[in-house]
Amino acid sequence: MKFFWKIFFAFTALISLVFSIFGIWMIGQSFHNSLNKEIEEGNRENRLLQYAFEMNMSSISENYRTEKIVGALAQSVMENLDNHDYDYKLYRDNRHLVYESSEEKVEHDLIEKMTDADCIYKVLQQGDNRYLIFVCKSRIGGRNYFLESTKDITSIYKERDRFFNQYRVIMIVLILVTGIVVYLVSKFLTRSIAGLSYTTRRFARGDYEIRAKVSGDDEVGTLAQDFNAMADNLTQKMEELKDQARKQEDFTASFAHELKTPLTSIIGYADMLRTMDMDKDETMEAANYIYGQGKRLESLSFKLLELIVTDKQDYQFRLLDCPVLIPKIVRMAEESLKQKEITCETEVEEGQIYGEKDLLTSLILNLIDNARKALPEKGKIRIIGKKEGEGYALTIEDNGCGMPESAINRITEAFYMVDKSRSRKEGGAGLGMTLCNRIIKVHKATWKIESKEGKGTKIRVLFPGEEAAHENKRMD
Repeated sequence: MKFFWKIFFAFTALISLVFSIFGIWMIGQSFHNSLNKEIEEGNRENRLLQYAFEMNMSSISENYRTEKIVGALAQSVMENLDNHDYDYKLYRDNRHLVYESSEEKVEHDLIEKMTDADCIYKVLQQGDNRYLIFVCKSRIGGRNYFLESTKDITSIYKERDRFFNQYRVIMIVLILVTGIVVYLVSKFLTRSIAGLSYTTRRFARGDYEIRAKVSGDDEVGTLAQDFNAMADNLTQKMEELKDQARKQEDFTASFAHELKTPLTSIIGYADMLRTMDMDKDETMEAANYIYGQGKRLESLSFKLLELIVTDKQDYQFRLLDCPVLIPKIVRMAEESLKQKEITCETEVEEGQIYGEKDLLTSLILNLIDNARKALPEKGKIRIIGKKEGEGYALTIEDNGCGMPESAINRITEAFYMVDKSRSRKEGGAGLGMTLCNRIIKVHKATWKIESKEGKGTKIRVLFPGEEAAHENKRMD
């Protein structure tokens, strides 16, 4: 059942129940008040009759208290204090009728039930009629006299039934009016929920731009705001997934392309060596080309392996002394720098980096190698290490060819190369800076790349202190 109908039926039933209970209570109270009023008036009149009868009987000598005289006396008293709504009877001793104002009989057992009480009453039903009966007991001259008063109070019960019938009609009209009002109120209250439900269905069908209309600061308005926030987050996540999928496709395509070129050359030159008679120089040229392309594939496979390892491995970090670590890494790169007569200067201050030695070695070697590829013969590389607060900053700059500003934002993409012909000539595959970016993220460090075409490139990496690194890991 829809929430709208739940509200409609709940409120309609509740209002109907409240008015029904209230109406029944009001009619019941009115009926009981009328009945109690009749009882009070009847009791008062019966007491008055009893007193008048006893006074008149006391004024007559016992010798004259015959049945005829007592009957005449009772008639006189009843007529003097006449109330036409009542029928009177006077009994002596064991229901011996002395006087009656009406021949109508109403059967009851009040006289037999009387004990010490001098007056009792009872409401009796006889057929469709109801009667209020009073019996008062008087003891005069050694005899018991019972004065009975009977009043037909059927009109009170009929009036109650009439009120109930009228109230039923009123309740039917009230339920109809209430139903219409509750229907309109329910429509108004659930309008925002219906709108939110419609928006949710549209969103589920793929309309990711749709948003719920926020109206008011109530719970429904808050729910609409939460839905919009959720929709924004989902849309952002989907965009990220699409971007990640696109990058994965680009990575796969670029990787296939990078493999295809050297493999085609290797297969071609190998086939020439296998099928053709070649002189020594031609054979050496083909072998060198196969060797060079093989080394390029080897470099590509190592870089891919390192990229996979940085994502999967759980590294053990420790504090490393920079004046010891950085010169060792520079010496590893000296052989490749000598081929182009490139000089590498280092200015390393005292300080420590909290990290993993092998990853930091790979990071610095890749940054040096990138600088080497961008430098002409007899170029220059500077490596500067400085302690900054609790952290340590490492800067690597060169005076090479530099790169345009548009390339800086893409330099960390896999297989991206600013100058493809130069990179391939130098044995690059466009994975070095991607690997550097992964290693920097593993160390919770930040980096900044500054470059100008024709003037060189400057890369600054800031490593956090040990405590900050631990805090960053906890936040992750």
